[in-house]
Amino acid sequence: MQTTRQSTSGLMIELNQISTEDRAQVGVKAANLGSLLRAGFPVPPGVVLTIDAQARFAAEGTDRQPDLRRLLEDAISTLGDGPIAVRSSGVAEDLSDASFAGQYETVLGAEGLDDLERAVRRCWASGSSAHLSSYRDNLGLEDAAMAVFIQVMVDADSAGVAFSANPVSGDRNEVVINAVRGLGDRLVSGNASPDEWVVSPSESRCDSAPEQAIDDTQAKALAELARRVEGHFGSPQDIEWAIAGETIHLLQARPITSLPDQPIEPIAIEVDVPPGFWFYDASHASDSYVPIDVFLIDLVKPVSAGWCEDFGMLFDGIEFRMIGGWPYQRMIPLGDREGPTLPSWLMKLLIKAVPMLRRRIARAGDTMRSDKPVRYIDRWYEEWQPEMDESIARLRDRDLGGLSDENLLRQWDEAHDLMRRGLQIHGSLHFALSPILHELVNTCEELLGWDAGKAMDLVSGTSYRSTEPARRLKDMADMAMGKPDLLGLLEHRDEETATRLSAADDEFAGAFSDYLHEYGCRATGHTTLGAPTLAEQPALLLGMIAGQIETGYEPRADYEANARRRAETLVEAEELLADRPSAISRLHRVVERGARAYPVREDNEFFCFSSPLALLRYAALEIGRRLADEG
Repeated sequence: MQTTRQSTSGLMIELNQISTEDRAQVGVKAANLGSLLRAGFPVPPGVVLTIDAQARFAAEGTDRQPDLRRLLEDAISTLGDGPIAVRSSGVAEDLSDASFAGQYETVLGAEGLDDLERAVRRCWASGSSAHLSSYRDNLGLEDAAMAVFIQVMVDADSAGVAFSANPVSGDRNEVVINAVRGLGDRLVSGNASPDEWVVSPSESRCDSAPEQAIDDTQAKALAELARRVEGHFGSPQDIEWAIAGETIHLLQARPITSLPDQPIEPIAIEVDVPPGFWFYDASHASDSYVPIDVFLIDLVKPVSAGWCEDFGMLFDGIEFRMIGGWPYQRMIPLGDREGPTLPSWLMKLLIKAVPMLRRRIARAGDTMRSDKPVRYIDRWYEEWQPEMDESIARLRDRDLGGLSDENLLRQWDEAHDLMRRGLQIHGSLHFALSPILHELVNTCEELLGWDAGKAMDLVSGTSYRSTEPARRLKDMADMAMGKPDLLGLLEHRDEETATRLSAADDEFAGAFSDYLHEYGCRATGHTTLGAPTLAEQPALLLGMIAGQIETGYEPRADYEANARRRAETLVEAEELLADRPSAISRLHRVVERGARAYPVREDNEFFCFSSPLALLRYAALEIGRRLADEG
């Protein structure tokens, strides 16, 4: 039975009038969202140009263009004048055996009638492209009609995905959430490492938070939303969401495929708790350790002691331990003696009476007076980064299998020394960055009344080097878009797909191999020698390329948009301080220092930690292989 209220003779339907029964006219994506909206879920409003609209208006040169524009004027009148997202909603899209990932066009941020018409026509045109026809032929599918889904675009503070069941372990009691700041495109494109939350009935746990995109309350609310969507459709769901202000928006829902039939049960092990106060280190290590990680763990305490001495910190470093196989850490107090927290009046007396405290405070003063933070940032660009780059390339390019046992052990020692050196530089840069960015935030608060988020708009997005992998990924996605055979491989990829690339296309295979060589020697968000690197997971990289194609993410445009936002924010500040030349001069100084320092925050991780960790793993694997061969 037809349940929808249609406008203009069935050419456009409001989302709140759509149900799952209308898939043949509005496509799977829109039908699912319409069903959710009608059930009271927080889906942003939208309209759908139906399959009939495509048949009537899609052809260029038609004499019905005025009718299309009137239809789109109705859409704008319904949705408002703000930015609009325009997406495909194919009848054969989002199916278990044919997702049509990347085959159709998506346009974000359309504004105004002309912009909206161009976006709609781009979506329609993608439905009749040569590569899409080849894609259908490869799957043995007939031509599939396509609706166009027009929806209010959420100005997201944070966005991401949530799985109503743990997609790795299969645990139906755990909701797994990935979150990034801003739009969700940054997550799908691989341009950001997301926050990772796991929410169960008994707890909510943040396993890592490089983005700090959501808090505990929001994680619990997202988990509840995912469970409600699962209840609505009757099966575990993968949802896309966005948060704007205090409001959670539901953007998409689809079934989770390939869940384990039974949850994987953990194995209990004995726990030997050392003395002192230890806390679970989710910020640095979200996974359990393996025994060989002791070589990494033992580096931290002496190296971090050097950071603290150098900058005059009132503690003696950081210590890591494996407790029950999991990562824990503690802050080491001066003299390595733990005790109760002292009242402030007593601390003031101790600072005067204890020589060690007086020396550290004097060192901290010298650090700031000599502008050591800026000197260390300069050393990164001029000395440390080239040093680490050269060492990584030298160790990476050796054929470990061809080394003698003696030289293989030397490779391990060199990688271990590089890891130590990387940790030394990483900590020095961390302590250098903090006062520089703190000065920027404080200055903006004092002069302009801005909060930290607004102040950081003056420098965010300056890390061009750290986003270089995303740009190279986009180049490979663009290369694949015009090649139907490659699109078929990317859509139905498995563990053998990477080996079939050369036969499919020499150019793409060469670019893929170069990418793995240059960027694959890196840990993939894990701080353990037990986790495989990107180079060891070519299927993961293929998935990233497929995601890049599906979303149409443009890293260069993102970088340019960040540059425009920085320039506009600076102009806004200058206008507010127009009658205070000395304040403008002061602002320019802290912005210049912050803009030079901020990229180091992300750029140093690849050179100082991720790649050295990968090199240690490679040496350990080859040593292990030889030991196993010898029994």
